Amino acid sequence: MSLGTSDYKIAAREARLAAVQLDVLWQKQRQALKQGEPVSRKDTVTEAEMRRAVIGDFWQRQQGAPLVEDDEVRENLTHEIGGLETRDPSSEAALLTQARSIVAEKKLAIPLPLAATMGKRAEPFTASPELMRLLELVRRADIEHLKRMLDRMDGQHGDVAHDPLFAGINSISPAPTQAESVTLGEAITRMQSDPTRAHLGDTADAKYVMTFRAMREVIGDDRTLASISRADCAIVQELFAGMPANVSKLKAYKKCRTLREMVTLAAERHDKIISPGTIRVYTHTLSAFFNWAIGKGLLTVNPATRMAPKKVSGETSKRPFNVTEMNKIVAALPKWSKDGEMAGRYWVPLIAIYSGMRMGEIVSMGVDDIGLRDRVECFILRKTADKSLKTPGAERIIPIHPELIRLGLLQRVAKLREDGVSRLFADLEGESQDQISDIFQKRFAYFQKKQLGIDEAGTSFHSFRHGFRDALREAGVPIDATRALGGWARSGGVEERYGQGTRPATLATWMAKVRYDGLLA
Repeated sequence: MSLGTSDYKIAAREARLAAVQLDVLWQKQRQALKQGEPVSRKDTVTEAEMRRAVIGDFWQRQQGAPLVEDDEVRENLTHEIGGLETRDPSSEAALLTQARSIVAEKKLAIPLPLAATMGKRAEPFTASPELMRLLELVRRADIEHLKRMLDRMDGQHGDVAHDPLFAGINSISPAPTQAESVTLGEAITRMQSDPTRAHLGDTADAKYVMTFRAMREVIGDDRTLASISRADCAIVQELFAGMPANVSKLKAYKKCRTLREMVTLAAERHDKIISPGTIRVYTHTLSAFFNWAIGKGLLTVNPATRMAPKKVSGETSKRPFNVTEMNKIVAALPKWSKDGEMAGRYWVPLIAIYSGMRMGEIVSMGVDDIGLRDRVECFILRKTADKSLKTPGAERIIPIHPELIRLGLLQRVAKLREDGVSRLFADLEGESQDQISDIFQKRFAYFQKKQLGIDEAGTSFHSFRHGFRDALREAGVPIDATRALGGWARSGGVEERYGQGTRPATLATWMAKVRYDGLLA
């Protein structure tokens, strides 16, 4: 496919755009296959292609636009705008003539009626949806062009957009490139299918669901990425801030079709809204999306940078369980697990205490995720087709703490292997990793807060991980071993990119030093 330029930099940008278009096409075809629909050939023009064609034509008309000072001309311009806005027949005919020119010049795959020939009857013709959309875009371009002419006659420079579609396109701007015309919808689709983000897993992608929905509702899929302003991002953020907490669990919101409807209903019902921390998460994903677009050459500036609200002194941070709370939890595990009948309820909290693993990492473990490494029994965390990890650093090997061995974890693993059972905790409800995690989190939260009365702010299952980090510090474990055991992010120093990391046998020595003074396991 020709990129229409001999300039390498421009060609590189155009190639990236072609990749966006191909991603969008593949996404549509995959969706069609999933729904059992026939897969169609790429024989129609896209909305983005039509927008690029019209914007390019508009830019050409803005270059060297003449300045005319004449009351009769002013009156004619006003009359033409009125004709376009009211769809006057003569204006409609002029639009079709312009559309013919754009279709021919840009080689758009849009059927057109045959040109009328004197003395011959016109052939029947039904306009396609694409032609109707192109005519509407041309109408907007004509109205914008005429309004800017009026602005110049009033002494203004005439380069301020009335229609956001033409923002940034004026008499002194460079010719718009294809990359500058990438729409929000195209960019979102490309980011969702970007293979370079595959390592982030489902947990990271889930954070973008609300962000993308709000962006699409406030800004619109068809809006060009380059025209999105900080003010637009602020409106998106304000929509986040008005959302009710745990909206998916509230039946009252099931009939709401839009986020705005949910925000309005939440205000009427005086429901609890999402926390400042959640607003920060969504705002960070908003900014991260634009950073991704910059990295792909689709943008040069991030309009949402540094928009996340700062933490205020009244907000509660996550904290570890204290020893009294941990003893209360451990003592209640036999009853909560029905004397081991529900083994997951018994072992998952204990493994969290003595490994620092995340809940999602533990509940989805299989028997094969435990094995010998460097003559040491270890938990082996790795990404598989049906199991994701939160970060690249989460893929790691964790020696099993002596206390878990004393309590009989390895005997349980051996029995499951003998019985041919693959899941370590097959009694936990759910099919997928996310579903198992979600159900267990709810069960544990009820157990912790309602049954045990441990309802201090900042405490949750994740408090075990915080406690493990503190235990590593108390044991004097070196920072490189601490990072290896917990899968925490590294500093990125050059020395850390050499070698294969700390040996499991060495990590086992440090793991054996981890203890909780006063814990009665």
